[in-house]
Amino acid sequence: MNKDELALCEDAIQGLERCIEVLYGQAMVAADEYMSFVDRVEAKATGWESRSTLQLSCTRKGNHLDLKWTGIRWFGQKNNRQSIRVRIAINEESMTYAKDRLNTFAKEWEIDEVMKTEKKASIHQTKVKTHCQGHHQYS
Repeated sequence: MNKDELALCEDAIQGLERCIEVLYGQAMVAADEYMSFVDRVEAKATGWESRSTLQLSCTRKGNHLDLKWTGIRWFGQKNNRQSIRVRIAINEESMTYAKDRLNTFAKEWEIDEVMKTEKKASIHQTKVKTHCQGHHQYS
């Protein structure tokens, strides 16, 4: 590879990294909006039974953007409750979570917001996957 080709590759990699950073920022906004919604509803709720048992995490490591829904199961008596996190399987091909899997943990009051957030999140993951695959094809 000559100097010009090497410079073009470096520019492409930097462009890809900037694009992934923008997508990560947009995914974080979607996750924050969901959590703000949950916080507003839970502020008015009474008792643990009405609290959400879903969490959405958004992480970036290198060129990998990971948006993950996790379920929470509570055990024990009310004054000594403990939680465990349950992995919710994602469809690896479509990079989406199925409504029935999310509905296992979602409360009735939040499922519409969960699905709206999931739609936004899956778009960002798909874009990152597409950009990275395209980069690997040409590198």
